[in-house]
Amino acid sequence: MIEIDAPGLAGEYEEQSVVTPPVFADAGASRQNPYRVALLTPYDGGNLGDASIQDAMIQNLRSRLPGVRLSGISLSSVNFMKLHGVASFPLSETDRPFYRMVRDAAAELSASEQRSIRPERPQTMPIRLARKVLRRVPFLKRGVKTMQTGAREARHWIASYRFLRDLDVVIVSGGGQLDEAWGGPWGHPFALFKWAVLARIARVPYVMASVGVGTVQTTSSRLLVSAALRLACYRSYRDKSSRDLAATLFGRASRDPVVPDLAFGLSTPESRVSPSIRALAAGRSVIAISPIAFAKPHNWPQSDAELYRRYLGQLGLAMSVLLQRGYFLALVFSSCGDDESVIPDLLECLDESAKKRIEEQTFVPRIRIWRDYIEAVSEADLLIASRLHSTILGFVSHRPTVAISFEPKVDWVMDDLGQTEYLLHIRTFVSDDIIKAIERLQPRGAQITQQLVEYQSRNATALAAQYDRLAKLATDHCRS
Repeated sequence: MIEIDAPGLAGEYEEQSVVTPPVFADAGASRQNPYRVALLTPYDGGNLGDASIQDAMIQNLRSRLPGVRLSGISLSSVNFMKLHGVASFPLSETDRPFYRMVRDAAAELSASEQRSIRPERPQTMPIRLARKVLRRVPFLKRGVKTMQTGAREARHWIASYRFLRDLDVVIVSGGGQLDEAWGGPWGHPFALFKWAVLARIARVPYVMASVGVGTVQTTSSRLLVSAALRLACYRSYRDKSSRDLAATLFGRASRDPVVPDLAFGLSTPESRVSPSIRALAAGRSVIAISPIAFAKPHNWPQSDAELYRRYLGQLGLAMSVLLQRGYFLALVFSSCGDDESVIPDLLECLDESAKKRIEEQTFVPRIRIWRDYIEAVSEADLLIASRLHSTILGFVSHRPTVAISFEPKVDWVMDDLGQTEYLLHIRTFVSDDIIKAIERLQPRGAQITQQLVEYQSRNATALAAQYDRLAKLATDHCRS
């Protein structure tokens, strides 16, 4: 059982790691304060893959550093506290499209920290008069707005430095963080650079652990990410392709280790789904389907309504065939809100005959945390997934999986597991490809399950060694 910093949350947390770690107690045995570690991540609580990564990191650090004081650096302090039982500091000050702070996050900070980041000022008569003038002169208004943004950013740098001074290590903890797709170069690439610089000034080790490389194409992003890589005292990548891409930004990255995605260190929790999907299926074979909001307007940075409709149409046709053949379909998702919104769209794409079978042959389990997703998928015979961590969490559940890839990172994980025979691509697949992949997969289900068990066991060894190294960084740097 994981100990929780916040009261009332312990009941939702279970042991997750498949390794038995050493305890790093001697180096800090005489210190008066616990080790202090911050986990930097650009998620706001909705992405269950990112949530599973943070839980894996939290559990493994706690098992190695008794009494460790953990905190997040995230886009939502409120959700970080709610989901992980750990207080969090605002990751960013300046919002970008698809990269925004949840603004009630400051409620988790002390009063002094809130004032340092976003001080309140009385609305005096001169200020009110100035506002009226600015509304009438647009170019002055834009200039003042730029100055205000700069002032807020400067205050955030100062507050962030004060926060860092008391830490023993900052960990960029997993996920596809070397990426400009969400927010552009001045979204997360800038945040990685900023925190790396501040950590160097504060003389705190800055670490990147099992990160992935996504889209880093603009000159600004390449400069920012390469600088962040250079300033890190330890770097590892979740796959060889990410390391190769990182090496194009910073040559010495080619010598860095490859350590699997942190989610592979999770253990499968006991099923608690109620009502049981198996019971609802009434003897039918169960297929879990986890769609993605890829290219969906208003839900994805690079929207493409035609591509999204095509994806829904082909997946809907495949579902119609599966329902006609008597399968029971569990519709799941690994991103609350975004992917969750795809399910009603997908059901609308079923043919009329299939729509009549929805009530009897489909089920949408309640999913709010990553354990819910794993519990639901664990009751299926196989999984059809599109998002990277909907695929990885399926493998953690030891479910044979057909992946509909939307980015190379999905291809890489399927290749690493030797599952490319069941890999499709979102821009080119048709419904019949899904049906044929299922037909190829079903006779080999038991064999694939055994491969997944062995793969996760190998990953556990590599992940344990990395957690040991991260714990040692904290103990070597511990501040009395």
